[in-house]
Amino acid sequence: MRDLVLPTENNPTASSPNNATGHSCAPDGAVLKALILGSGTPDQASRPGGEVGAVFASLGALEPPYDPEALCLLFEHSNSLRQNVDAYATNIDGFGHRLDPAIDFDADDADRRVGECIFLERLAARDRGELPAEAELEPTPDEIKERRRELVQLARTERARLASFFEFCSFDHSFVELRRRTRQDLEVTGNAYWEVLRNAAGEVARLVYVPSFTMRLLPLDANPVPVEESVRISPVTLERVTTRQRMRRFLQVQYTQRTFFKAFGDPRFVSRTTGEAFSSLDALRASGPDDAPATEILHFAIPSPRSPYGIPRWVGGMLAVMGSRQMEEVNYLYFENKSVPPLALLVSGGKLSEASVPRIERFIEENLKGKNNFHKVLILEAEGATSANDAARARIELRPLTEAQQHDALFQQYDERNIDKVGSAFRLPRLLRGDSRDFNRAVADAQLRFAEDQVFQPERDEFDFIVNRKLLADMGIRFWRFRSQTPVTRDPERMTNMVEKLVRVGVLTPEEGRVLASDIFNREFAKLGADWTKRPITLTLAGIQNGVEDLRPKPPSETLIDQAKRLLALREELAAEEERRSRERLQMARDEMRRPEPERLIVPSGEWRSWFEEDSDGS
Repeated sequence: MRDLVLPTENNPTASSPNNATGHSCAPDGAVLKALILGSGTPDQASRPGGEVGAVFASLGALEPPYDPEALCLLFEHSNSLRQNVDAYATNIDGFGHRLDPAIDFDADDADRRVGECIFLERLAARDRGELPAEAELEPTPDEIKERRRELVQLARTERARLASFFEFCSFDHSFVELRRRTRQDLEVTGNAYWEVLRNAAGEVARLVYVPSFTMRLLPLDANPVPVEESVRISPVTLERVTTRQRMRRFLQVQYTQRTFFKAFGDPRFVSRTTGEAFSSLDALRASGPDDAPATEILHFAIPSPRSPYGIPRWVGGMLAVMGSRQMEEVNYLYFENKSVPPLALLVSGGKLSEASVPRIERFIEENLKGKNNFHKVLILEAEGATSANDAARARIELRPLTEAQQHDALFQQYDERNIDKVGSAFRLPRLLRGDSRDFNRAVADAQLRFAEDQVFQPERDEFDFIVNRKLLADMGIRFWRFRSQTPVTRDPERMTNMVEKLVRVGVLTPEEGRVLASDIFNREFAKLGADWTKRPITLTLAGIQNGVEDLRPKPPSETLIDQAKRLLALREELAAEEERRSRERLQMARDEMRRPEPERLIVPSGEWRSWFEEDSDGS
């Protein structure tokens, strides 16, 4: 409500909204009555709908530090949170992923890496007692060659399996969209959840997004249970180990349905309707005909030192978010409840009749409020003088009231400071929040590099660790590592010129240049197995000009002992070859002796000659 003081001849400015006393004093000491017009302004602030806290509490769920649904409503109504959260979701999770090999079998050191894997596997087997203590750990070249051939086939099969999984792991959207939704929940409420579905063989088959405001955590179970985990003992080998852990269950209440979940990797049989753990699947199904085993939940959280729930990083700026919302509502309600007309028609030399006051009030309520009535005019009617002491002549005056009106939005500087506070909570520069004022290229590049190095890349590394350590390890993936793609924040033209010069002068080989080019263009290039890609281009060009085909470094010269060993080995090989040839000749002689005599036929000489004589017709 606003106090409105009706203007008079002696106090023409009494209608100013800056008059906070609610009344005005005329120069002669007379007090003019202030008429309070307009009804109370309704509070437009949104409130969370649907109280489910009592349901969660009755089922034993832990209470989160902040109501997730209220945080979601603040995010929807805030004028600063959406930009920051979208910047996180786009730059961290919006560029897809790639699969990096644990061992590059096309590299020059592939045999050495395979040999190290065999050595580490044998060492782990000896520690477990599967190999005797005196067993040889170093592999032979033949073993390395055979193992490398086997690993190449397995890696190829595993990559095809991973590509198919990430393409179809979500029902109705892509894996990138699943990550973006997860990031939005994580930044808005501090928590995010994936429901992990398995096939009949117990393998991870699908990932389902679960809204964070519908989930609650239950306390850790009192008794630890044995849990199997995959531990890496070599770059391409996983080993299953058993540890005892206290597991946690989860509860979802959505509308009238409640569902229990178990933590990812929990081997127990947990009821999805009651949350009770059973010793076997048969016992669970015997407890109720409609009961089924609970599925698993993978929980993401922004850690909090005082709660198992995560908390959003902008919670310290919550008052700034709410203050900006209230500021927006005040400015918006001005158009709905504007009560200062732009023009007043003053009639002096009389007084207002008793019927004029309700008419004025009704006129303001019905004809002045709102944007459609912005230019309506208020007309004040006065009765003429009735006594001899009063002036007998009435006067009409038009008085503009635009000075008392609000010409621009209120609290603009306050709102700008609030937006900066929220952005600083996310540690994002203005450019990434959609504000491009007063920026040159150098400042923009510096801000993008800061955000990439200090904000986005650490978040990608954390997400990649969870996927590799939990999800892919449970799937038995050994040869590939999940890695999130990064945006091209460098200048592609400048980087291209730099790589070209380094390759041309021989600092980089063409193969190394292709690796850098893949980072510039954010895509994988096919590997080239040619020898010229592994040496500087200057040496390759020199070899072409001089007619030298192979410029690879020659092996060091042999010593006398090495030559003697080589000659002895050659003599042994020749002796073995001669012995083999002797055995072959002896076997051929024996086979010839065992062959039966051929059958002989006697042909008369006349008939014999007739076979070779020409016919009389010369044919």
